Amino acid sequence: MVKLLIEAFLLAMRQLRIKKVRTLLILLGISVGVAAVVGVTSLGEGIRVNAVEEIQKSHDLTLIEVSPGLSNGNIILITESKVRAVRESGSVVAPYVKDAYVTSNKTYFEVNGISAEYMDAKNLQLETGMWFKEGTYQIVLGSDVGEKFSKIEGAEIGNSIDATIRLYGEEGRAIDKDITFIIAGRLKPTGTDTDTDDQAFIDINVARELTGKDVYDGIMVKLDKSSQAPGARTAIEKLGLTCYSAQDEIDSVNKIMNGVTLVLAFFSGISLIVGGLMIINTMIVSVYERTHEIGITKAIGASEPDIIRMFLSECIIIGVLGGILGDLLGIIFSFLIDRVGRPMLIAQLGIGDFEHLTVINIQILVAGFLISLVISVIAGIYPAWRGAKLDPVKALRQL
Repeated sequence: MVKLLIEAFLLAMRQLRIKKVRTLLILLGISVGVAAVVGVTSLGEGIRVNAVEEIQKSHDLTLIEVSPGLSNGNIILITESKVRAVRESGSVVAPYVKDAYVTSNKTYFEVNGISAEYMDAKNLQLETGMWFKEGTYQIVLGSDVGEKFSKIEGAEIGNSIDATIRLYGEEGRAIDKDITFIIAGRLKPTGTDTDTDDQAFIDINVARELTGKDVYDGIMVKLDKSSQAPGARTAIEKLGLTCYSAQDEIDSVNKIMNGVTLVLAFFSGISLIVGGLMIINTMIVSVYERTHEIGITKAIGASEPDIIRMFLSECIIIGVLGGILGDLLGIIFSFLIDRVGRPMLIAQLGIGDFEHLTVINIQILVAGFLISLVISVIAGIYPAWRGAKLDPVKALRQL
């Protein structure tokens, strides 16, 4: 069997060498299609990698934000017992409460009741002033809300802010409660965490006392290493609570870019159909040209599988050579996209500089090679079958 295969491939190589120009055109047709798929796929992969790297730079992958969960239409609240259970999942666990306030000038702002553990988990840093003292009505403003207060309220560090929070009694009746906060400090701008920049912070015990809350609105969980995040999330979600982390953004980017890359590769791969049609056409012509050869071969005892093997061997060689050439052209195409497209994107979109616009990995190259091989073999099945079904008597009459 091995000997037959070797003989079939040697015969196929001899036939391809005889028709050099025709073989070269087929190889160009299939390799250009493979190069287009490899280049476009490398572009999609490069965009995905750059997006994920930007998320990793601007977000803390060791931080998990926990919020109340939902089960069978019922809200699962964050109670003290839930907080104790969550403490087993992270090195720093900081529950917090969140409420909306409005000033006398109708300036709305969100206030988080936090602890020192929350400051550590979120790495909050003061720009001016000092942190609030526990048990007092001192407040620390995020950079954006601090700027808003300065412009609208004329309030700076050391000034007081008269604010109102709306609470609801047992019968659902609205009760407005007035509070006077003292601005103790302002945070540095985070640049990426817009929620923190647009919030204010007070002592968690004071916040719960003002609203009468006996549950928490959320928990910040800080891990030692990002590799611990999947296990921690699983343990917390088993409690019925909802988790969010930067990994969710990364997963979303991966999902979107995988879809976009697949669509781009599909449309760029249409050129492979042309290559496949060229193979079919060439092999049918080859069957016609070699009718007498097929007749002689079958007359001396060759079976239909032998004839099929003879033609498919040529297709396999074309697929292998086309895949290798296509991968090489794809690497060149990817390089050109990176050289020309990257400066253009940076200049036109004003985005930050990044090292590469395209990314080629071994999976992309293997996929390109396999696509070439599979299309070549599929394209050769019908011509090979047609040649195998020739009547040897009729084929010999064409001598």
